[in-house]
Amino acid sequence: MLDLRLGVKIYDNDWFLKHRMAPEQAADVLAGMGATFVIAQSRFLPMQDSAVESQVRETGGRYESLDDAAFRDALRERGIAYFGCLNICFDPAFALRHPELLPVDQFARTEEKQDWYIGLSPDRKENLDHKRALLERAVTALDPDGIHLGFVRWPGFWEIWLPDVHREEMPEYCYSPVTLKRFCEAVNVDLPLTDASASARLIAQRYRREWRDWKCGMTADAIGQMRKAVQNKRPGTAIAINTLPFFQSDFDNAVEEVFGQDIKLLSQVVDVFEVMSYHQILRRDAKWPAAVGNAVKRRTNQNVICTLQAKALYLEGMHAGRGRSTKISADEFDLAVDELERSAVDGMCVFTFSQLLDVIETLEGRRMVDRLRCFRRDVPRDLPHISLLRVGREPADQGVTPEISTCAYFRLLFAIYFFP
Repeated sequence: MLDLRLGVKIYDNDWFLKHRMAPEQAADVLAGMGATFVIAQSRFLPMQDSAVESQVRETGGRYESLDDAAFRDALRERGIAYFGCLNICFDPAFALRHPELLPVDQFARTEEKQDWYIGLSPDRKENLDHKRALLERAVTALDPDGIHLGFVRWPGFWEIWLPDVHREEMPEYCYSPVTLKRFCEAVNVDLPLTDASASARLIAQRYRREWRDWKCGMTADAIGQMRKAVQNKRPGTAIAINTLPFFQSDFDNAVEEVFGQDIKLLSQVVDVFEVMSYHQILRRDAKWPAAVGNAVKRRTNQNVICTLQAKALYLEGMHAGRGRSTKISADEFDLAVDELERSAVDGMCVFTFSQLLDVIETLEGRRMVDRLRCFRRDVPRDLPHISLLRVGREPADQGVTPEISTCAYFRLLFAIYFFP
């Protein structure tokens, strides 16, 4: 059984390229943080840029020596589960090659890129076939404990749905002729397939429940296809998904009606709901992640984990001036972790490993890591701090050889406290 207490998202290769860690050393640092699982991109399942810079721009050199299987093995040896991750309905490169697949909103506008985001609908067979092929190859090569499916929902830049947003002003998808035809055939109704605005009005007036249920069903079907592809290659592999952090009461149930995520329905094909409870991004307080996580947990018997930010984001460009906090302090982070520890969710995750590494030698960063390593562990909160980066870096970079790994150090501490 997977231990989902504490995870870390690894959405880039900074640990290898910037911090110059070997797989074993990065695994030691993660173990020292108390991590029990990671959600990681790989050379088999590379990620494109989103809120963080994920895409590898190095065409040779050190990146060519990155061994994802060795990293997975190092993690597994330390009791850390490995989730490979693949974004399903977010793929700017694929969308650029197939502009005919872009969705159309209720105002008859074809979707255009907003900041880094451009989405595809989960009913696009061409995209799903492409993603299924990637997964089949990656699961064979990586032998992961789980697969995390990102952006598996109907399109929409949910990070800009702040509390002062009016739903009627936001784009909703998809009213393209192809999607409308599928809906009409599925529920036996007639709509003007080439008139997106008229169809949207008719759906809102006459077929709102049917539209919601069909969209949610298409999301579940897309996940089911990915699940089948994964488990045909590796039976029993856990399937996790990005889960939107909205209450059903938010924006008049936009989580289901706009984005097509029905937690109860998705529980048939999802093992782990990873709730993206990014409170600073959505302009919420530090107690909100636990509250929204509890709301998701009440709707499913499957595992639910909540992800916290380690760094403030969405502060520049189109996001400037929206009232978001410019910093997440250690006090704020600790409060969010405290609330999650008392909540009904099965675990938590941190976004991202690189953002932790960048602050790990600061006072604030040390406090964050010290709080994480005690999450749902019966150990004192005042365990002594050591430099995780010093023991994690390659000796050639530091000119010293560590005498003890981080993982071994914490195992020794736990042994002292539990087995005096």
